[in-house]
Amino acid sequence: MSSNNEAALRAESLAPLINSLSIIFVVLSTVSVVLRLYTRKRIVEVIGADDASITIAQVLAIAVSVLTILQAHWGLGRHTPFVDPVDAVKELKCLYANTLIYNAAQTITKISFLILYRRLFPGRKTQKICFWLLLYIVAWGIIQEFIVGFACIPLSNFLPKMEGKCIPSLPVWYLTSCMNIVTDFMIFIVPIVPVLKLQMRTRQKILLLCLFCLGFFTCIISLVRLSTLHKGINTNDPFWDNAGASYWSVIELNCGILCACLPTLRPLVQKVVPHLLSSHGASHDSGRTATGISRMPSHLGHKRSVSGLEDGIYIQKEVELHSTTELRSNAAGYRPSGEDARSQKTIVTAQSSKGQLRKDSLACCA
Repeated sequence: MSSNNEAALRAESLAPLINSLSIIFVVLSTVSVVLRLYTRKRIVEVIGADDASITIAQVLAIAVSVLTILQAHWGLGRHTPFVDPVDAVKELKCLYANTLIYNAAQTITKISFLILYRRLFPGRKTQKICFWLLLYIVAWGIIQEFIVGFACIPLSNFLPKMEGKCIPSLPVWYLTSCMNIVTDFMIFIVPIVPVLKLQMRTRQKILLLCLFCLGFFTCIISLVRLSTLHKGINTNDPFWDNAGASYWSVIELNCGILCACLPTLRPLVQKVVPHLLSSHGASHDSGRTATGISRMPSHLGHKRSVSGLEDGIYIQKEVELHSTTELRSNAAGYRPSGEDARSQKTIVTAQSSKGQLRKDSLACCA
């Protein structure tokens, strides 16, 4: 190798790209989570388990981005022969911690999606599907952490190319990545059928489907990341060739969180631009759960779905995707009876006077 080529290779680094992508995407996901929490707390006035879980996932995503930047500082994205051995050990420690935190963040993000679906779609079939998927995701998440965490015994054997007492890396990485992709597809398919059964304008239905199908974009990123794993393992230059897998992992994780938050921001958008998401062009409720409560049916809190929807969304579940007025005009010709209306008025009056109105039953999608 000539001195000129050696100097060029020594100076070559993907660290600026790794750092830029890590910062940009974690900032985007953090902003989305902050806006989600603001919407839920100040506009919808309800904080749910899905909000708590996505917040935890975001904290872990920040840790993943920080560790990825540290990896780049200690040699990731540079050619292996020019990485100081001391720095190489530090980079590998960051890689080990990053892998565990990344997997945990992915699992918690999926849990947040499923909790959201269970709150939004009360149909028995959807509830069962989400319940069993939750159990499966939690179980696989725990198994996955053990597989990755104890792939090498002792941990001092943890190297980019594991040998000896280590489980071969490529099958492990392929297994975890493929399982993540499969579970992603399973989760993002769940809301499609319930949304298609909603009796509303085609334009609104398409908008809802687009919101819930944003997650498939993350699946595409996961497939791109999967294609980088083989190169990162079967290589004589692991610090350089693992750069792609590292920054695609950051992109995938933060895009998943971003996709989980975007559908929940409709009340905020409607508050800032009131007519943008209105279906009738007239002034509608801004998304506060207190607005339009007097129009809610008397069966608030009971398992009675909108007429004509086999797996329907409760009328009180539509506050955030559509105002109560919008949903009622779309819901298969539903009209409350005189008795329902009288009971409804009594319930609202009594509960309002006690300050115990259940806002959580009104929040649908955030």
